[in-house]
Amino acid sequence: MTYLYANFHDEPVFAAHAGMSVPELHTHIARRLCPDASYQVEANWQAQSFVATHSEPRTYRFHLRDHQHWLRQIQLLGITKEIGARRHFQVRYGAARDAFLSGDLWQRLTRAAPQVPAAFDAARDEATWDYFLQGFYGVCTRDGQPETIFLKQAGVMFIEAMTSGDPQALSPDDRALLAQVVALLDRVESDFAPHEVALSSRQRCIIDVRARFLRPFGLD
Repeated sequence: MTYLYANFHDEPVFAAHAGMSVPELHTHIARRLCPDASYQVEANWQAQSFVATHSEPRTYRFHLRDHQHWLRQIQLLGITKEIGARRHFQVRYGAARDAFLSGDLWQRLTRAAPQVPAAFDAARDEATWDYFLQGFYGVCTRDGQPETIFLKQAGVMFIEAMTSGDPQALSPDDRALLAQVVALLDRVESDFAPHEVALSSRQRCIIDVRARFLRPFGLD
């Protein structure tokens, strides 16, 4: 719960920060205009005193704090239908992709793992939008924004491609490149809740990769 309260807002607080009521937030979610809660916690609170004992079940829905920025943009742009929200997401996601594609890091990564760019296809676009709406990227990215989502996806895919073989097989240049993309992923990916870390892409693509592919060779 400490992790959740440090990085997320319980639904009433989140709605208030976004300038709307909880029912209005639920309407936005139902219309597929914004992400759903990323975590749902079922609790059964008990209060005991010399007077009485009371038990009260409660459901907590936690939203990533930075998702309120997405909601504010949707409101400012007057977007009321999914097609508009999705177009806005695609414009921002596409701009992040185009900026990355034009950079030196992308060129070097595609030489090291030429199979990765083809994975950014229509099917991935469809899945990305659905996962965004379901609140998945509130779990695995630091701010849940389209630009960060693209960088997280690219980082994971390139790291997985580059670490599919033996650590000794990487050239010094590719190992330095791997360290660079691991650092990029570390900046955009969430820390994850303590009970999730061992099963997360942070464990697989950052912690384990640094332990097996980088630190033995003097890199981090």
